[in-house]
Amino acid sequence: MGFFLQKVLTSFIEPPGVFITIALFFGLLARKKGKESLKWIALAVIIYFFSTGIGIRFLSPSQNITPRYPSINQPQVIIVLGGGTYLDTYQNRFQPGPYSLLRLHQGYTLWQKEKIPLLVSGGQVWVKSGPSEAEIMADILLQWGVPQDDIITESQSRNTKENAQYCSQILLNNHWNSFYLVTSEIHLKRAMMSFQSFLPNANIIPISAHPPYDRTPIVLSDFLPSSQAFSAFAQIIHEYLGLAVLLIN
Repeated sequence: MGFFLQKVLTSFIEPPGVFITIALFFGLLARKKGKESLKWIALAVIIYFFSTGIGIRFLSPSQNITPRYPSINQPQVIIVLGGGTYLDTYQNRFQPGPYSLLRLHQGYTLWQKEKIPLLVSGGQVWVKSGPSEAEIMADILLQWGVPQDDIITESQSRNTKENAQYCSQILLNNHWNSFYLVTSEIHLKRAMMSFQSFLPNANIIPISAHPPYDRTPIVLSDFLPSSQAFSAFAQIIHEYLGLAVLLIN
């Protein structure tokens, strides 16, 4: 019992749960002011919804994505989209970020089965010095034992649209029209739409690297505020905005 009580208390004194606690506290102070108290309580409910697994399960869009065309052609290449990098100060070198590493590992696992070329895509988004995302991912693949001849890098792209634009040129140059597309589950829909805009006749097979939130059955922790759930909320909003921009353009 002490363990569960500790988890509950901790979740409401650490971000984002502490913001719920603060809103409820001000709501309690303003209980004699009626509407003002309700505003604070409503704010607490909104924050709770956006920072718990229960809320994320309602917000997360359906990702039942199927290939554009039936997979009658054997895929000729595996495309892995970059998801960020960071500077490892201990080794003084750039490393793939958590999303990039998950995507890369999924692509590597697929390569072990298929033994077809791996195309890693990603340029320098913010930092203009040092290697690109693609070069960093390619270096990791070499460490994992993937032959240099099986690795192709696309190092110019700065966003999903450019991933599709520059990768499609590589595909066309090699006469490839069937490929696996590996990225985060929440990112798959936008990535698929972007690639289809440049390669309308291609056979694209989407591969999810990871979900935005845990897919296990609902447990007690899903009812508690957590940074994991709030991070998933941020990813979902980012994708909704990205889809909106894609549709407008």
